[in-house]
Amino acid sequence: MGNVLKKVDLTKYSEMYQDVENHFQQLEKEKDNFEDTTSYNMVLLAKKYDDFLLDPIVGFFIPGVGDIISSVAALPALYVAMFKLRSVKLTIAILYITILDVLCGLIPFAGDIVDAFYKSNKKARRWIIGYVEGDPDTISEINKAATWGVVGLVILGFIIYLLFNVIMSIYNWFAGLF
Repeated sequence: MGNVLKKVDLTKYSEMYQDVENHFQQLEKEKDNFEDTTSYNMVLLAKKYDDFLLDPIVGFFIPGVGDIISSVAALPALYVAMFKLRSVKLTIAILYITILDVLCGLIPFAGDIVDAFYKSNKKARRWIIGYVEGDPDTISEINKAATWGVVGLVILGFIIYLLFNVIMSIYNWFAGLF
């Protein structure tokens, strides 16, 4: 019947284990180095902006300007998600909540009230910290937001396409008059 039990070469598995161990050590080292970067610290520094209800106050007196300030404050978080963490899902999720915040903020008066309570930058900061720490609940939340973000961005793109066609039709109609 032959040799039923074959001798297993454990060196192959030992090398694989060592590679996995080295990979996790490298990830831990990158995490430590990442937390010292300027871009990550800018995301954390943006907390001071969130503490001052700047978006709804400015938006109440000068509509749209508060939303511009809010979206500019989201740029460091987008930069970190896109270039430092290289996470497509996190980038899409942050972009989605930022666009949603801006669109809600553009609604006269009601948008300013929403801006006072809904802080997309605070959520983006929490997601980045949770992503870096590997929190499974945060990663699950990011995945859900990324899915909705893709759907929302496709719908927004379609709406922009339709608006562009309407504007071009109106332009062509006016051009035909002259």
